[in-house]
Amino acid sequence: MLLRQVDPRHAAVLADFVRKVVASRTVWAVAGAEGLARLPSPTRRAREATIFWAEQEDAERAAEKVTTEPRVKPIPLADFMHEVLPKLRELERAVGTNWLAAPCEPEIEPTELLERLRQEILASFVRQAVGQGGLYILEDDQGPTFAASTEVPNTLILPVWTQREEAEIVQRGFWQDMDVSHIPVATFIERTLVWLGEIGRSVAPSYTPRVANIELAPGDIAERLKKLQRLQAHV
Repeated sequence: MLLRQVDPRHAAVLADFVRKVVASRTVWAVAGAEGLARLPSPTRRAREATIFWAEQEDAERAAEKVTTEPRVKPIPLADFMHEVLPKLRELERAVGTNWLAAPCEPEIEPTELLERLRQEILASFVRQAVGQGGLYILEDDQGPTFAASTEVPNTLILPVWTQREEAEIVQRGFWQDMDVSHIPVATFIERTLVWLGEIGRSVAPSYTPRVANIELAPGDIAERLKKLQRLQAHV
C-alpha cells in the first residue's frame, strides 16, 4: 500500500532526495543508542519512519533532534538499496527523506523508494553516456568481461559504467587482470549492443558486484540512448 501524501511538496522533496543520492552514491543516516534514527509516521498511527538525508550537513543539523547519542554516518547507495531498504520492509517501517531539512516531511514505502532509485540510476546512466559521448567496460585480449545475471539463471550480463573511476573500483576488487576500455556511445549502440543481442546477453548499467543490478536487453538500452540523442539534437 502506498503511503498517503498530505502535502503536494512531498513529490519535489522525494525527487530531490533520489536525484542527489544517486549522483553522490551515498545516503546519510543518524545512528543512536537504539539504531538508525526513526520517528513516528505522520500519516500512519503506530508506525515509525526511519529517516535519511541526501546531504551530510542536513543530517548533522538534525542529529540532536532525532535520537540520543547521535552519530552521523554515510551509507553507500548499493548497501542502502540492497540491505537497508529490504530490512526496513521486513520491519514494516516507512522511510522519511530529508526530514527537518525540507519544508515538509515526506515518507515512502521502502519498495517504492527502491524502484525510484533504480529508475534514476538508469536515467542518470543514459544522460551521462549521451552527454559524455561514451562509456566504459572491462576487457582483455579475449574480449569484454561478463558477470553472472542475478535475474536470469545461467545468463551473462555486460557491466557498463559512465565513469572511469567506477569501472576502476570494480576492476581493482574483482577483475584485476582486465583493462578499463572507453567505448564511444555511437560504437556502443551500433556494434556492441547489436553483438550482445546476437549472442543473447543483457547490459548492466552502473554495475555493482554482489548485488541485484539493473539488467536491460540490448535493444532496450539502445532505444533509450537513441531517444535522448534525438531529443538533444533538437535542442
